[in-house]
Amino acid sequence: MRFILIFTVFLLSSCSIVEDPNQSGGLVSTATNIAAGSYDERLQKRQEILDDAQAKKQQLEEENQQLETEKLTLSQQREVETQKLQVTAANIKQLEKKLKGEKSTLKSNKKSKSKQLRRLKELKSRNKKLQQRINTSNNDDAIKAVQEERDRLDKELSLLLEAAQ
Repeated sequence: MRFILIFTVFLLSSCSIVEDPNQSGGLVSTATNIAAGSYDERLQKRQEILDDAQAKKQQLEEENQQLETEKLTLSQQREVETQKLQVTAANIKQLEKKLKGEKSTLKSNKKSKSKQLRRLKELKSRNKKLQQRINTSNNDDAIKAVQEERDRLDKELSLLLEAAQ
């Protein structure tokens, strides 16, 4: 009999009513919570929390994907711009080199043009003197000398014209 009494006490203690099913409750407590609906309410609340967490996770994954796409796009744009800047820098160096060359050529041309102008003035002066000389000379020797000088003058003028082009 003692055995039955101990067994009954043990059985009743294991079936005690506990409000929170997370605590070690018994068969009666679980049955009471299911019948009262509190178990379903807790289950529904936990399902809502899980659904919210999954929705947030999905949203964060979408945002992460979008950010990765933006990162890739920006990286590609940066690479394109870097290449364009390198091309521009190369063009600037090439133009700078060309301009330096042209600057020295311009200086050289300026000196050359200056020499050509002086030479042209000299030829003009010599031509004018020849015209005066031919107008004042009546002998053949003077005319031949003028013709020879004029021929030399024409050659120099031709060379000067070629150099000017």
